[in-house]
Amino acid sequence: MCIRDRGDSVTLRALRPEDRAARQRHGWHAEIERGYGSTTVTRAMGDDEVEQWYAHWELAADEPNRIHWVLDLEGEAVGAAFLHAINAEDRRARYAIGLYDPSFFGRGLGQQATRLVLQHAFETLMLHRVDLRVLDYNHRAIATYRACGFVEEGRERETCFLDGRWYDDVVMAVLEHEFAVARGGRRET
Repeated sequence: MCIRDRGDSVTLRALRPEDRAARQRHGWHAEIERGYGSTTVTRAMGDDEVEQWYAHWELAADEPNRIHWVLDLEGEAVGAAFLHAINAEDRRARYAIGLYDPSFFGRGLGQQATRLVLQHAFETLMLHRVDLRVLDYNHRAIATYRACGFVEEGRERETCFLDGRWYDDVVMAVLEHEFAVARGGRRET
């Protein structure tokens, strides 16, 4: 993997067979799933579900316009990060990240992983733009993205109906020169 893959606490790495056990142990969490617009309740992850999860990762490895990483904390899979919809001609991609358990919140893992992925996007893949969509009530994620240089570009109104009301998708992006500034460096465009 051509990436500076280690932050202060988190490492980005490829999926391993033993990650099934960690993913299953973390299960499903309502707070996390709500961040994606789902009403999934907190519960254990079944054997079939973890096998589907693993199979999905293996299939994704063969997609030419997608790169994915496991977020590793002290040898354990605690989340995932993705660059997808990679468009080499326009030098852009879309970003997504998720932690598996709320106990990992507030430790800077998402911010570390996001910075590592953006470094790879801009310095190795030579992309110009990375964008994302995040539900407007996901304040924790929005703060992480802003800290990494993402700027709000607009909203897709009422894209998610949850708990009896509509929520917007916030469209955010970071350009290569903005990321360089956010990292403390200067880079001409």
